[in-house]
Amino acid sequence: MSRREKLKIKNDPRRTDSHHNERSTKGSYKASSKARVYDEPGNSHIDLAILDNPQLMVIFKGLQKRDPTTKEKALDALVTYLEDPESVVEESILAVWVQFYPQLASEFSRRLRMLAHKLQGDLFRRFQRQSAKYMKDSVGQWLGGLYDNDKVVARTAAVSFESVFTIESKRHQVFQVFHVQLLDYVKHTLTAKDSHTLVDEKYFTQTDIESKVDREVACGISLFSYLLERISPEAIEEQQSDYAEIFTSKTLWRSLTSTDSYLSRAALRLIVQVAYNYTDWLKAMPRYLGRYLISNGLMNIPTGAVLDYLECLVTVTRLYPNAWTPSSETNEPSFSLLLAFISQGSRYAGPRYWHYVEVLIENLPATILDINDFSSFPINEVATAFTTGILMESRTVVDSTVDAYMSLLAYFSTMSEITQIQEASLTKAMDIVDQYILISGAVGKKISTDNVARSLTGYLRKIIPEHEKFASNFWQTTVEMLKKTAENPTEGSGVDVKETVTRWISLTKRITAVPEELTERIGISSAICRLVEACLTFVESCDGSLPVPAYVLESLLKEFFSYAKADESLLQSVDDFIVNTIPAIISSSSSAHLINVWVDYEQQIHDTGHASKLWESILQSLLVPSLVEETRDAVLINLLTTLKPIRSSVGPYEPLEEYILRKAEVIFDSGGDRDWDLIIASLLGEGYAISEQIAIEILNRLSQTSSFDSYREEIFFKNLIPVSQKNFKILSAFIKTEEGNRLASRLWQLAESIEDASAPANVIRQRLEGQLNISQSNDRPDSSLFESLANSVVTDVENDPEASCESLVNRSISLWENANADTRSVIAPKLLCVGGRLRNRLEIVLSKPIAPSVSLVNNIAGALYVISDVRLRSISHNNGLEAYEDESEEDKIKLFRMVSYALDLVGKTDAFEHLPYLDKLHMFLSFQIVSELAKDEINEYGSRKMPPIFGANDLSYSGLDDLLSLTERSNEQLESKIGLFALSVMDADTFDVDHHREVTTSSKDEIGFMQDVVTLIGQFTRQQSVFGFYAARVLANVVSYLVEDAEFQMKNAEQFFEKHRLRRSKDLLANIAIFQGMSKYVGAMTSTDRLRNEIASDILGIRPASVSSEGLNKIILLNSLVHNIDDPNFSPFPPNRAIMLLKRLLEILPERSTENLALRSEIAKLLVAVLPVVKGLYGEHWHRVFNFVSESLTICEDFLTSDEVTPLLFHTLKVLALVRSYQDQNDDIADLLAEDSEIIDALVRILSASVDVKRRSQARLLCDSALSRQIIEVPVDKISEPAQLFPILSVESEPLQKTILKLEGRIIPLTQESLAIEAALDTRGVLNIELPVELLSLVMSIPEAVNGDTDAEEIRVGGMDAEMRAYLYSWKLIFEYFENAPFALKTKYAESLKEGDYVDSILNLLSFLLSLTPGKPLDASKLPFTRFDPDDVLESPSQELQWLLLHIYYQLLHHVPSMVRKWWAEIRNRQLSLAVESFTQKYFSPVLIDAELQSVQTKLTEAGTEAEDENIQVKVSRVTHEVTAVYSIDEQTMEMIIRVPTNFPLHDVHVDGVKRVGVKENQWRAWLLASQSVITSQNGNIVDALVLFRRNVNLHFEGVTECAICYSILHQDRSLPNKRCQTCKNKFHAGCLYKWFQSANSSSCPLCRQPFTFGR
Repeated sequence: MSRREKLKIKNDPRRTDSHHNERSTKGSYKASSKARVYDEPGNSHIDLAILDNPQLMVIFKGLQKRDPTTKEKALDALVTYLEDPESVVEESILAVWVQFYPQLASEFSRRLRMLAHKLQGDLFRRFQRQSAKYMKDSVGQWLGGLYDNDKVVARTAAVSFESVFTIESKRHQVFQVFHVQLLDYVKHTLTAKDSHTLVDEKYFTQTDIESKVDREVACGISLFSYLLERISPEAIEEQQSDYAEIFTSKTLWRSLTSTDSYLSRAALRLIVQVAYNYTDWLKAMPRYLGRYLISNGLMNIPTGAVLDYLECLVTVTRLYPNAWTPSSETNEPSFSLLLAFISQGSRYAGPRYWHYVEVLIENLPATILDINDFSSFPINEVATAFTTGILMESRTVVDSTVDAYMSLLAYFSTMSEITQIQEASLTKAMDIVDQYILISGAVGKKISTDNVARSLTGYLRKIIPEHEKFASNFWQTTVEMLKKTAENPTEGSGVDVKETVTRWISLTKRITAVPEELTERIGISSAICRLVEACLTFVESCDGSLPVPAYVLESLLKEFFSYAKADESLLQSVDDFIVNTIPAIISSSSSAHLINVWVDYEQQIHDTGHASKLWESILQSLLVPSLVEETRDAVLINLLTTLKPIRSSVGPYEPLEEYILRKAEVIFDSGGDRDWDLIIASLLGEGYAISEQIAIEILNRLSQTSSFDSYREEIFFKNLIPVSQKNFKILSAFIKTEEGNRLASRLWQLAESIEDASAPANVIRQRLEGQLNISQSNDRPDSSLFESLANSVVTDVENDPEASCESLVNRSISLWENANADTRSVIAPKLLCVGGRLRNRLEIVLSKPIAPSVSLVNNIAGALYVISDVRLRSISHNNGLEAYEDESEEDKIKLFRMVSYALDLVGKTDAFEHLPYLDKLHMFLSFQIVSELAKDEINEYGSRKMPPIFGANDLSYSGLDDLLSLTERSNEQLESKIGLFALSVMDADTFDVDHHREVTTSSKDEIGFMQDVVTLIGQFTRQQSVFGFYAARVLANVVSYLVEDAEFQMKNAEQFFEKHRLRRSKDLLANIAIFQGMSKYVGAMTSTDRLRNEIASDILGIRPASVSSEGLNKIILLNSLVHNIDDPNFSPFPPNRAIMLLKRLLEILPERSTENLALRSEIAKLLVAVLPVVKGLYGEHWHRVFNFVSESLTICEDFLTSDEVTPLLFHTLKVLALVRSYQDQNDDIADLLAEDSEIIDALVRILSASVDVKRRSQARLLCDSALSRQIIEVPVDKISEPAQLFPILSVESEPLQKTILKLEGRIIPLTQESLAIEAALDTRGVLNIELPVELLSLVMSIPEAVNGDTDAEEIRVGGMDAEMRAYLYSWKLIFEYFENAPFALKTKYAESLKEGDYVDSILNLLSFLLSLTPGKPLDASKLPFTRFDPDDVLESPSQELQWLLLHIYYQLLHHVPSMVRKWWAEIRNRQLSLAVESFTQKYFSPVLIDAELQSVQTKLTEAGTEAEDENIQVKVSRVTHEVTAVYSIDEQTMEMIIRVPTNFPLHDVHVDGVKRVGVKENQWRAWLLASQSVITSQNGNIVDALVLFRRNVNLHFEGVTECAICYSILHQDRSLPNKRCQTCKNKFHAGCLYKWFQSANSSSCPLCRQPFTFGR
């Protein structure tokens, strides 16, 4: 049989015990002997040979190591192995494991013990019955682990044990079966206490060893205790010797006082168990009890076991009192040890400690404490021990200490038969009372709780029945204490008199709760009455100067008034005192107590009859001028605060009201907390202290004084909180006032801006909302507060531009949701601004003039000129910024806010449905009219940034967004009202010109509602007023929406015209509105065609006198029928009628007339419709058309800054555009255009004058667009002074800015050609060339948007405003000058930029807007930054800005790289520097390097270039970014290499001399340095460097002398050394010499140092 087969044990059920026993004798599976199991240190002796698995062998060898970490890893590996379902688990593992387990279960490491118990359970559970034979070897440690001092370990052991033995009965059986083994384990643990065989002291500290041993002993003792409890008496009897051995073990008894609390508690619990169940065992061991339990215990018990010790001591004392015999070993009486033990206090054991102490002392034998032997009775020692113990206790336990002490004193007094002991006990009790009441000494300060009074009362109750005299003395002593305190309140400094009185009252209240038959025996009631009388006398005698007697009086009457009430004479004395004495001494230091005495008395004696008179008397005493203000205010605060319970008995007092009003006026200037307290007390006392009217006036003054001052406001709101919480009625009344409305608004604003719910504004608002709910839940709801709050909201809407409409709508919604149906009907008109507010504001706005430019951008166009009042339909001629300064701007903003707010509220609530019907109609029409006004306002602002109107917090949100939102919401409301009933409305009599309906007040359905709206509109349009003009625009919108209905067809349009007889209507505004609204049908309808011809005929026959009135109206009406027609083939007139109409229109106005611009504008507009009809006809009329255009342009030029010419300019430019478009079809037009230069000159003059138009509306921008389209066609040679056009870049007009950019882009290259020729001919350098000053002035300062706090991302998203566009376009034009300019010009231009330090500014702006600082720059690869075209259409305005920014940066790098390099080198922020370099190298350097190399390649391929020479060859390497120049001289060569770095141009190019011939080293270096300097310092390129190098070499070999300063022949400005010193004859460059003079600060020659005389 192999070794594996011999050792392998299979899980075979047929295996017999004999087989097992046989093998056991050979030692294969038999565990080690008992001594080995418990005594062998370590596990190195265990034989692992029976394991046939190498993995397991390694694991168990790890368990033999001494290192805890190694053991933990081994146990973890074993757990993993057992949990693996593929692992083979044989019984040999269990056989080996049980040898390791006892040692592992007692390890130092908590985790080791846990793993050991877990594996024990896992293995025994796996092998089930086969594991039974291994139990006796490990059961002791296993069950001992149930009592491990670590709860987690104990729980793990319990879980493992219960997992194997799942039934309680089986677990109990284990204890029975292995009774002997468990006793052996216990004995072993007790033995281990003396012999440290469990551990090896070489590897662990003494503290670790003791801790482990204590744990093992505690486990053994706890297991032994369990055995005593669960094992049958018979089994215990069988093992009596083992039990006796264990119980008499000194280790066990010494464990009582072990420093390990867990062990000590285990031993003490065992003693208690034995005391109750095995008393005889204790009786046989008196010496052990006296020595180990009492003597050693009282001296050495650990803190954590104190409570268990006392429980054990009490139990032993009751059952075996003889144990208290003095110890012969210590020679110290046991009672002395007990007192020393008590003096240490409970030591965190809690109140039960003192209960056990009390019981223990009461059960001590007479031999230790004889209460009937005065000579040996240690009352003083007991008192000292307890008082010392009191001082050791916390405040939570001290009550139990006093209770136990007083109970013992009562026990001594009642149980002792010796009078001296009784008196001594009473004396000690009185000491405690004295210290408690007078707070004397450390004990008195410690025993401060009310429970101490309970203990003292308990003492009194116990002694009264047996010792009435002692009890009476006890009570009288306490009374004298209080009386003495009242008589001499200052005696004994440091005594808290008030606390003394409080304690006395608390004690007396408890005493009076004792049954009456007991209290009367000691005279409690009479004593209290005497005290009251004494206090009355004390207070009167000192005039209230001493507050203590008053406080005592207050306390006695408050708590024991029934005793005083029962004594009639005393009650009368109290009454006299209140009526006569209190008013006289109310301002004394006793005032607070006196006021309480009065209030308590009034409450106890109802209807005294003198409350009101007494109230006035007190106030008279307080308001005397001689009284100190601080004293007066303090008393008043207390008085007003305390008086509330009897407020029905008193009333407002006028002098007091006046005084408080004066306080409110100056409180913010000089008032302190006391002043505020007085104000608050007065407001809370409204009704009895002050009247409601005065309270409202106080709040009004405080609110006004705190307005516009955040600090004062915060103080006010903070002090308003108690008023809102305790007297909301007065706050509600105040809110109903005008100032209260403002305060409510401010409250909401602050509450919304502050997130802290505890902030004063939030607290008050929450209170306000709560009261609103309460007011609506009553049977009779009050809507007045709702009305006031609604008024405050609307006032804010109208007058507070800082309040956002959104927040105001939320306020209104909150009100609406809290209101019931009746209240909603009341507040709906107020919340929606119905009535005077909205109507008046609208009338104010409509009473102001309308900008004539409105005729270009509204839906009924020239109907503006139909308004009968000329003053309102146009504005006067002004210039500059005053061209249109609308005085009603503020009124408009208020109107817009009101309507926007109302629209939001209508959309979010059903408030609109709660309005009266007529109010609904007017409000609906008002909404639509204001929407049209908003459109006009949008036109007025044009491209300018409009400030927010609705108070939005988002800085990117503008007024334009606000107004667009308003128009969208009004359109939505209009659509919702029209619905799908177009035919029903159009077929009604609403539009009948002869049928004037009156609007009824009864509600109708949606169709009827819209019919009434149209009827209401008609009432206004017939008046031809401003209101009618806007009503007509609303009508046009209504008709437009109606005809968009799918059911509405052409036939319906024809029927509509015929039915309503519009041809005969005199309501011109309504007709124009209807025509414009039905424009999709007007062009194809027979009715309108006939109408157009009729009107044209009327115009032909118009009399000159009627031109300005009737003629204008006819032309306006005709324009409404010929424009906005969707049909491209539409022809308004037959050609013959058209030519007649054209001639008549051109005859109406005299030449050069500036009168009636409206008529001229409408004629120009009509010409736009007429000219296409006659474009193919030749004749003199075209000359007249040109004259009309020329005259109109001249008029516009003269009055360009006036808004009145805006419509005329626009329509004239449209006429001109039409005429120009016909020149290919009509020779007359072509000839006139070729001959006529007046129009071109006028266009140029208008363009130049556009810079004076400071305010550009949307209409003016339309004119600019039309002007730009005409100007761009003008030949550039017609522009005489192009530099004068640069200022136009600064105007707020994108079309004009783009036009200037494109115009100058055509002009500058032509200018450059002539300048290049002049520069080439300027050999003496006298030509002054620089960038235009007009252009540089535009880049002197960066745009305001960048100077502010606006984020770069926000600027990019918003795109370019006019200022940003002007700035960047100017830079674009600057670089147009650099493009293709020769080196000399570039140098001049660069000097211009350098002088003004312009480049740094633009680079700083670019780094900011391109977000280089945060390290997240834009992706430049998505845009073609090498070029820029303003006409290219991109996805968004932000992309256009990004494109232009990138293009400008590219141009800077391309044309002025040295300046960019200098800026980059001076950046101090390393993060920014790295970001710029990375961004440039990634996107721009490759493009620029390629461009440089390509320029060299291009020059090489061009014939006759300056860089080409028969002696020089140039090679370009695009791979290495190198340019090599080789110069041949007599079969030898000189060679230079220019290397371009990858981060060019931020880093310099490198010019290296590879080979030189016939040149000195210093001169060679000078040539190389000069070539490099051209690129690095002078913004030149590689071609410029090569040209300089070639010329230097050529001139050198031609014999030209080099400069004696720079050693170069050619200067950087291409000049030769032409300045000769007359002394030394050396030549110098002029530039070098000038620099020398500057640096040397003299004009001497650099070489000979003689004065330099200029000569040839």
